[in-house]
Amino acid sequence: MKTVINSDDNSILSISELRRYSGLLRYLSLRDVFVRYKQTWAGFGWSVIRPVVNICIFGCLRYLVDRSGGFWDSFLMVSAGIVFWQLLSTTITDVSNSLLANSNILTKVYFPKILLPLSSILVCLIDFMIAFIIFLLLFFGFKGLPGWQILWLPLVIAYGLIFCFSLGLLSATASVRYRDVKFILPFLIQILFYASPVFLSSEFVLGLNIPVFVKVLYQVNPLVFIMNSFRFCFFGEFESFNLVYTAISVGITALLFFGSMRYFLKFERSFADYI
Repeated sequence: MKTVINSDDNSILSISELRRYSGLLRYLSLRDVFVRYKQTWAGFGWSVIRPVVNICIFGCLRYLVDRSGGFWDSFLMVSAGIVFWQLLSTTITDVSNSLLANSNILTKVYFPKILLPLSSILVCLIDFMIAFIIFLLLFFGFKGLPGWQILWLPLVIAYGLIFCFSLGLLSATASVRYRDVKFILPFLIQILFYASPVFLSSEFVLGLNIPVFVKVLYQVNPLVFIMNSFRFCFFGEFESFNLVYTAISVGITALLFFGSMRYFLKFERSFADYI
């Protein structure tokens, strides 16, 4: 069987080709899951320990910094932020590392290289679901069932994954040529953590005595809209919603997605020259 690659068409993602390699995508996804938890004594327990520790630390810190609400209300808000942030941050990190971590197979056989970043999402979703169940138990125990807005949850999660996949794909492509990217990315994620309403609410941040341009930069950050949307699905209140900033953040996400895909497809066939 002969595979012909047309080098003239390197800017379009072939959906039909991805379908032909769907079995490989499943294999790579499951392999990532097994590799993540292989020879770990706690296994999936690490997916519980990490968010629980972060929830306790930042829950107490939130209450010390902002006492506008009750302790348990603040604790639940922080729990929602930490659990969802774990999905977003691990998606960025795992997608970014997907090409270099699989450099041994990039040059041996042909397959759509986009499968490597895509396959890394499954293990992130599994980690998220384990921690998410803990959050649901806490929420049901203190708040009961959420309102109708919970129907938006799948769309919010999908939108968050699109943004983080795009950022991770851009980083993954750049890291093949520029290895400094893997050192810059953790620093960038740390900045995004504090620049997003993970444990401090948008209302609290926007109420601080800080320059106006800082507040504008904060509100156009797509992660602000994503995090607030996730909390809205459970608590029914959308903090500091602004239609203009929402449109800008959605536009940034769209540009990032199409730009990262085009960048990836442009340099896909030259990966072997830099690995």
